[in-house]
Amino acid sequence: MKKSIFKRLFITYGITIILGFGILALVLMKLFSQYFIDSKKDLLLEYGQKITQEIAIGLYAGRLDRQTLNEDLRILDKFLDARIWIIDREGTIFGVSGSKEEKYLGQKVDAGALGILYRGRNIIETGNFGGKFKEPVLTVGYPIFYNDEFEGGVLVHASMPGIQKSIRDIYSITVLAITFSGLLAYSILYFQIKRISVPLSEISKAAKIISGGEFQKRLKIKTGDEIEELAKSFNDMAESLEKIEENRRNFIANISHDLRSPMTSIKGFVGGIMDGTIPPEMQGHYLNIVMEECQRLIKMTNELLELNNIQQGKVEVNKTNFELNEMLRRKLINFEKDITKKNIDVMLKFYDDSTIVNADKSMMERIVTNLLDNAVKFTEEEGYISLRTREEKNKVIVEITNTSTNMDDNKLKNMWERFHKGDESRGIYKSGFGLGLSIVKEMIILQGEEIWADRLDGAIKFSFTIDKSK
Repeated sequence: MKKSIFKRLFITYGITIILGFGILALVLMKLFSQYFIDSKKDLLLEYGQKITQEIAIGLYAGRLDRQTLNEDLRILDKFLDARIWIIDREGTIFGVSGSKEEKYLGQKVDAGALGILYRGRNIIETGNFGGKFKEPVLTVGYPIFYNDEFEGGVLVHASMPGIQKSIRDIYSITVLAITFSGLLAYSILYFQIKRISVPLSEISKAAKIISGGEFQKRLKIKTGDEIEELAKSFNDMAESLEKIEENRRNFIANISHDLRSPMTSIKGFVGGIMDGTIPPEMQGHYLNIVMEECQRLIKMTNELLELNNIQQGKVEVNKTNFELNEMLRRKLINFEKDITKKNIDVMLKFYDDSTIVNADKSMMERIVTNLLDNAVKFTEEEGYISLRTREEKNKVIVEITNTSTNMDDNKLKNMWERFHKGDESRGIYKSGFGLGLSIVKEMIILQGEEIWADRLDGAIKFSFTIDKSK
């Protein structure tokens, strides 16, 4: 089984967190260790200097006695958590900070350490101080000069195990804090990855369902980020696929209906002629009907091919400048017979006496013809048709309005679909196939123009744009 995105992200980011916090822990421990030792060293240096100046010099000046000196050293011992020795010019220890240190009284320090002090330099070292301690110590030493004469020195020893214990305590706190932070980071990481991976998993499952043909599947993901946008896009895609599938089924149903009717008529009439059911004197009449049905089938086939070619980009647009008003007049005259038959009032209004536009003339003639045919066909007797133009910036808007009482929002929305007919019963105007408006829309889009329809009070208005002449 392939690794899920959750596992991959969790492992990748988890390793990153571990490495990051691990490096941070090591750096912090090193810094804390160095800082603690440096702080202890600075503290010993500071108080070593004070002991030198205030106690030791006071002793040599005669202002302190040995007993007072030892009491002061004991106090500093507890405060600094360090052993304090006072040595004379020979390196002999004659003052200590506690009873445990009394065993060192009378002992001499290493000649090397004494030489450093004699030269007026401070001692800063770690170790067992010439073998005098069993455990390592941090030693700070200050020389004592009185009247420019070397009189001895002050040595302060801090136990390294004691310092290291304090450092280990800091290490423990640091590790605990970093461990807690790491666990908290892991928890946040877990929920964040879940927040990403779960919706993606849902989208993946939904995609498999849709690929199986179930286009009704929808996602309900509310994350407030790009994943939610992805889910919305996915739902839009599913709706489009569902619409395409619905159109495909309607296409098959509609074309089957439109093919079956003429084919049934043709078969019936031809069969009647062949078996003698239709007498010879009537055969010419029925052969004319068969011819009309054949012409309807050819027209439907040509329109389907034309629509398919436009949608596949096989039709080229050849834009030229031509006079729009004259073209609209001629196309309207072509429907004079049907307009007169239905006693339709016609209003023709142009915003200018001459309107030169830039478009594919043959396509525009086809567009106007289809729209006028649709208007005349569905306008009731004694209704009206209005054909007018208006100017808007660098565009000419052509508006064709006709009376229509059976138009609702659903029909208005679906009128651009293939095989959609205003007469859903297909009883009236059965010569049409519901392809005219689909072809009109595709031709408009192909030329980079716009077309739309508005439902008015008892009428419907089609509007489309045309570029002005260049």
